[in-house]
Amino acid sequence: MERSKFIVTLIGAPLFAGLMPKVISSDLQTSGLRRLKADKFFTVWKPDMKEAYKVALNEVVIIETSHGMPGLVTRDGVFREASPDSVINPQTGPVFVEGIEPGDTLAIDILDIQPGEWAYCSGRIFELKDGYAKFSDKLRLPLEPMLGCIGVAPAEGTVDTRAPGETGGNIDCREIKAGSTVIFKARVKGAMVGMGDAHALQGDGEVTGQGLETDAISIVRFRKLNESLSDRPVIMRQEFIATVGAEKDLEDAAWQATEDMIKLVQIKTGRTQQDARLLVGLTGKLRINQIVDPTKGARMEVPSWVFGV
Repeated sequence: MERSKFIVTLIGAPLFAGLMPKVISSDLQTSGLRRLKADKFFTVWKPDMKEAYKVALNEVVIIETSHGMPGLVTRDGVFREASPDSVINPQTGPVFVEGIEPGDTLAIDILDIQPGEWAYCSGRIFELKDGYAKFSDKLRLPLEPMLGCIGVAPAEGTVDTRAPGETGGNIDCREIKAGSTVIFKARVKGAMVGMGDAHALQGDGEVTGQGLETDAISIVRFRKLNESLSDRPVIMRQEFIATVGAEKDLEDAAWQATEDMIKLVQIKTGRTQQDARLLVGLTGKLRINQIVDPTKGARMEVPSWVFGV
C-alpha cells in the first residue's frame, strides 16, 4: 500500500469518533443502532465458537459489557470470594463479522465508551459522575474509559479471556479507548470478536492489579483492511501507531512489540531494516500495558508521521 493511503487508513476512523455524542444515553436504544447486550458472553475463546451476534462490515453497533467480576462485587461495597463456578472477565459475544475470512485484517473502530455509574478497584467502590471518579472529599480523578479486553478467536486451542496473547484478549492497554482503531489478524471465519473488562480509568502498568473496573456501553464499527499489518494486535490513533507484545517475561514482550514495529515501519515505508530500526529507536516510546498478569504486556508507539515521510 502507498504511504499516503496507509495514513488515510490510520486517520479516517478516529476522525469519525468526533462525530459521535460525548455521552451515550439510553436514547440511543431508538437511534437506529443495534445494541449487543452483555447477557450473551463467554470466558474462553476457541476456534469452533457459536456466534452470539452477527454484524456486517462497516456496521456501527452499541455493545454492552460487564465488569470483570459480575455478582462478586456490588455497588454497596460487597466483595465476595470467587468460586469455581464464578464468571470472571466475561466478554460480550462472540460477534461474527460477515465478510471476514481467516487471514483477513479486521479493524475495530472504537468510537465512544461510556462507563457505568460506579466502579471498583483494590477493594474500594468509586462513584462515577460528570466524567470524574470521586477519590476523596477533595480529589476527583478525570475518567479515561478504555476496554481492558478485546480480541478474536484463535485458529487452534483455547485462550482464557483473562490472558493477553497474539489474538488480543486481556491486553489492559489504556490506549484502547475512544478514537482508537484496534487491528487483528483473523484466525477463523467471522473472526469471533469479544470485548469487555472496561475500565473507567487505568494507568500504564495496571500496577494495582485492576483499573477502575466498571460496566460500560461502547459504540464500535467493524471494518476490513485490504492489507496485513501484523500477526499481533496493532493500535492506531491519529497521533501514533502501536504494536502490542505479550509474553511471560516483560522483556520478551517489550522486544516482541519493538520488533513488530520495526517490521511494520520497514514494510509500510519501504525503508531498509537498518533505517527502520533507527527510526523506531529515535522516535518510539516503549510502554508497559500491564505488569501484573502471568503474561505481561508491552507496546511500542511510533508517531504516525513516520509512516508518511
